[in-house]
Amino acid sequence: MKQNLKKINIYSNLLNDSVDSFDDFIGVKNGLDEFNSSLKDDLSINTFFKSKTVDNVEKMSLFEKAVSNSMSVILVEVLKVVIENDDINLLKDVAKNFTLLSKQKLNIAFVEVVSSNEMNSDQKDDITNSLSELINKKIDINFGVDKNLIGGLKIKVDDTLYDSSLQTKLENAKSKLVGV
Repeated sequence: MKQNLKKINIYSNLLNDSVDSFDDFIGVKNGLDEFNSSLKDDLSINTFFKSKTVDNVEKMSLFEKAVSNSMSVILVEVLKVVIENDDINLLKDVAKNFTLLSKQKLNIAFVEVVSSNEMNSDQKDDITNSLSELINKKIDINFGVDKNLIGGLKIKVDDTLYDSSLQTKLENAKSKLVGV
């Protein structure tokens, strides 16, 4: 276990050292997420990369051919080392650790915005820009829809939830009236 933690730290620090901007971070994060999703969602890809019968050189060669145009050079090189060392099972933790390290290094906040209806791109841009300006950080934002919300928004910035939904306001009013 200690050996795995050491490897996770080495891989994630290599990736973190390679990102100098928010755009670099997003590129590496998305590349890691896509590769992890492929491993999770496609049994043949997962089996291939975890196979003990397929030579690591062959794995690295095929991987490089498949992703060299869609991933940053440093990410491809780090993932080739991961493949060479049979550390594919560590990638999920590498991605998490890389994200945490880069969040601190680049002053990034992770934001989730949930609304009762799908927002158009102008609304999403307005919220993204306003939140970024308000918290004075670059933000990695995800938008979601919860049809159970009556109105308003739920915004989670890192570990803090801001709930301006009508549902919560009604529940708060109800709890205040119970004591009257």
